[in-house]
Amino acid sequence: MVKLIIEPKKAKDGQIDYVVTYHDVKTDNQFTVTTTNNLDEAVQRLRETLENEVKVLTAK
Repeated sequence: MVKLIIEPKKAKDGQIDYVVTYHDVKTDNQFTVTTTNNLDEAVQRLRETLENEVKVLTAK
């Protein structure tokens, strides 16, 4: 199972950064997809990653 997470974090300059993380629970593999201060961009990257995961699942 794969988890995709958007997490808001306060940056050093006071802005909010959105961190999109990919976590494969089965293999305990985790990496950051993107870090941005634009929520729309973070959601778009999460969506693209999610759609790619669905393609992989349906191809199996």
